[in-house]
Amino acid sequence: MREYGWSQTATTLYRVIEPLVAAACTPFATRLLARYNARLVFSVACLLFGVASVGTAFATQLWQWDAYGVIYGITSAFFMYLAAPVIINRWFQTDAGMALGLTAAVLGVLAAVASPVAQSLIDADGWRVSRLVMCGVTLVVSVLLTLLFVRDAPETEGLCPHGFERAGVIKGLSNDASGGATLSRARRSAGLYLLMTIAGIVVLNAAFFQQIPACAAEGRLGANAGAVAVSIIMVGGVVGKLLLGWLADRVGVIATAVGAQLCGGLGMGLAFAAGGSVSAFYIGMGLFGFGYAALTVVVPLLVRGAFGGAHYSDIFSWVSTAIFLASALSFLLFGEIVGLTGSFSWCFIIVIGLYVCGSLLVVPAVKSARATWSGEGVTDNV
Repeated sequence: MREYGWSQTATTLYRVIEPLVAAACTPFATRLLARYNARLVFSVACLLFGVASVGTAFATQLWQWDAYGVIYGITSAFFMYLAAPVIINRWFQTDAGMALGLTAAVLGVLAAVASPVAQSLIDADGWRVSRLVMCGVTLVVSVLLTLLFVRDAPETEGLCPHGFERAGVIKGLSNDASGGATLSRARRSAGLYLLMTIAGIVVLNAAFFQQIPACAAEGRLGANAGAVAVSIIMVGGVVGKLLLGWLADRVGVIATAVGAQLCGGLGMGLAFAAGGSVSAFYIGMGLFGFGYAALTVVVPLLVRGAFGGAHYSDIFSWVSTAIFLASALSFLLFGEIVGLTGSFSWCFIIVIGLYVCGSLLVVPAVKSARATWSGEGVTDNV
């Protein structure tokens, strides 16, 4: 940015382009996953993303970053929100929560490890070398791991899904991937649009994570507290993903979804009321980490619990589209609020209010969605 005299807005435009393109491509990604082998589809997506990311290390024009945003959006439609939930839905009839929580937690740990490594490379050799190395490693590792370990479905391997012998109704919500609503029924249900709203709320609130360092630096807490808070949120997010996945399997996804959002709202409330109390601020950030974790764990499980697993990928693609659109909005929302009001206070109030609203929508969303169930063996012609 400084090297070429570009403004921050122009430089980060690709981050707005990416979720908008991903939202448009998600329905097509779902169709490809239904038609072709998941290992092939995800391998190609990882390859394209990796090559494009490596190419940005040599970018010297803004249009090149914008083009990267387009490619990033096309490929992220496959792997950012669809990949883990869709594969886990195929392979796990029970214990899907723990499987998804573990997957999301590992990604969080990898992100926490990669960040300081990338920064060390920047300090030593500059951002181009850092990006080339990190993106090159990501390209090779992601493609190899996908080819080695991803399998389309247990049926193609002559196996049964995990928990097949004990699948059924657990804590009031079925984890049986053979039953559920069809896409045509889901689209006529208010439950789908309520779940899309909940997903949008969760991703908007999670995006406030990026504002925490600036909020602390401009207030009484100071920049150091903001930096520590980021680490606390990341740790809380990793622990939260594991705990939320476990709870979804044990006490049900409704209680888990409500609890996660109330936890996030409580954390924001504590941080907002902390004033100059660093300890209260840190406790609030830790609780917020649980709400932050809900995006990649609770939302996919909530969709499966509400509509079942028979047509999960088709229905979840609608929710993923809402997530991408909310992500694009989040890049502008909080910055505009701070710019208009001159403080972060209204940001905290809005996040707290959204968490409360999201928690209140869970029960009616699931109740409406469950009314669309059409039993086992139903195919959707839409």
